[in-house]
Amino acid sequence: MSIKVANHWGQVVVRKQTGTVLITVVMMVALAALIATDIAYRQKLDIKRTAALLSRDQAFQYLLGAEEIAHLALFQDLKDDNNKKDPVIKDTLLETWADENEGFPVAGGYIQGKITDLQARFNVNSIFASDAQVQSEQRSRLTNLLGRLGIPSEENSQLSPSMLVERLVDWVDQDQAQTGFDGREDLDYLNAELPYRAANQIIWDISELMLIEGFTAQDIKELSPYVAFLPPDVPMNLNTADENVLATISGINVTELIRKRESTSESKEGGFEKVEDLFVEFYQAQAASGNTANTGDANDDDENQDPTPQPGGQVPIGNFSIYSEYFLLEATAVINQKPVHMEAILYRPTIEPGANNSTIRVKTITRKLVDPLKRV
Repeated sequence: MSIKVANHWGQVVVRKQTGTVLITVVMMVALAALIATDIAYRQKLDIKRTAALLSRDQAFQYLLGAEEIAHLALFQDLKDDNNKKDPVIKDTLLETWADENEGFPVAGGYIQGKITDLQARFNVNSIFASDAQVQSEQRSRLTNLLGRLGIPSEENSQLSPSMLVERLVDWVDQDQAQTGFDGREDLDYLNAELPYRAANQIIWDISELMLIEGFTAQDIKELSPYVAFLPPDVPMNLNTADENVLATISGINVTELIRKRESTSESKEGGFEKVEDLFVEFYQAQAASGNTANTGDANDDDENQDPTPQPGGQVPIGNFSIYSEYFLLEATAVINQKPVHMEAILYRPTIEPGANNSTIRVKTITRKLVDPLKRV
């Protein structure tokens, strides 16, 4: 009897040990499967990450190539102007450099780019031009531009465009005296939850406006296509300026001006060939409205008076030109479905008509990569 009981308990122990071993084996196999799956997953991620980095590097090289093409286009444009029989250095929106690029294929994807004339925009830093009269006029024009664009937005209805300009002036000037009744200086920003100081220098990027109290992200988005941040005395190109920017110049018939500047020249590039051509429009608009207060020495009683500006006559105050030196290149390369966007500011100093073409230089001042999903 005792022998049978012993055998019985022995079989039970063996069965328990066998079951434990089987469970252990199953758990080890499951653990090994998890480890193998994790290794495979991480390897797949590493491969994708490496491929994305390689695609990004490849795209960046293509973007540098696009930058060189932009250099060449701007160089050739200035060279062509200078090689004409009667050279006139000018830039218009009908020239080759301003053409829209639909993109062209490259290995693994495509690339496209666009050159924008930064002097077609309102130069915000011109409110600190070296000429005091220009300063005053440009501040007034910036106020008009903000109002025309509906800035500040409705959520900041307690503010006005002039208040924002006052705060912008305080952000740039180097003193601590508030401008107007609603300026903001260091003490105002140092009392913020995250304190900081005013820049006290000219602005180089539109993102800096986010630090100026009163400007919202929506305001900056609306303003972005119409402003540039260039040295204070850089002039506005009347041949390329946007309608909203031109409208800040009082006395100008913007619609007629834009129509005429595209057909005023016999060449296919169009555009005015001297700044005074625009001021002819300025005086014609005044003459048509019966306002001759700004027509210099013209006789109000002379019905056949020449609307052309006379020496000593009052003309719109500001820095104007018919050519540009600062351009923005916006280029996008998509390689293996990975988009990379680059913005570069290009500088092409002008030359005197008839000068040696070998003196033409195009330089890249700044270059930055922008997340295509976070572009303003």
